[in-house]
Amino acid sequence: MRFCPKDGTLMVPVKKDGHVVLRCPKCGYEVRLTERDKREYSVKTTVSEDKKRGVMTATETATEIDQEELEELRKQLLENLQEGEEVED
Repeated sequence: MRFCPKDGTLMVPVKKDGHVVLRCPKCGYEVRLTERDKREYSVKTTVSEDKKRGVMTATETATEIDQEELEELRKQLLENLQEGEEVED
C-alpha cells in the first residue's frame, strides 16, 4: 500500500491509458504502479470459519415474549413514577 506524498491519503489503483496507476482520490496525484505494488494490491485474504459471524434472527415466539416483558416493564415504570410523585407531594 502506498500513501500520497502530498496529503497522506491511501492511493488506489486505477486504469489509465492501458496502464494501472496509483491515484490519490483526494488530490489526484498519480504514480505508475510497479510490479511490487501490483503484487501487494493483488494479495487476497481469507477469513477462517471460526472468525465468521452468523446472523441471529428472532422467532415469532421470542417476539411475543419480548412484547409481554416490555409491557410488564412499562407497568412497573408507571407504578414507580406514580409512587415517586406521591412521595414528593
